[in-house]
Amino acid sequence: MDNEETNEAKILFGLVKERYGNRVTTKELEEMRKGLEAILDASATMKIVKLENGDEPYQFFKPYGGKQ
Repeated sequence: MDNEETNEAKILFGLVKERYGNRVTTKELEEMRKGLEAILDASATMKIVKLENGDEPYQFFKPYGGKQ
């Protein structure tokens, strides 16, 4: 995670802690922080892939070959 992502994670986790901190345990908060960081990592990875407007999702095609 780079510095910008770390700052984003801190800000978002601060919001989560502010909103839900009094209803969950410290251990649960730590799990939420880990989950948030995983989501931000996945998001950063997805942003690397540049898509054009006409790019479509990958579709697996297997023609029907009758009874097997």
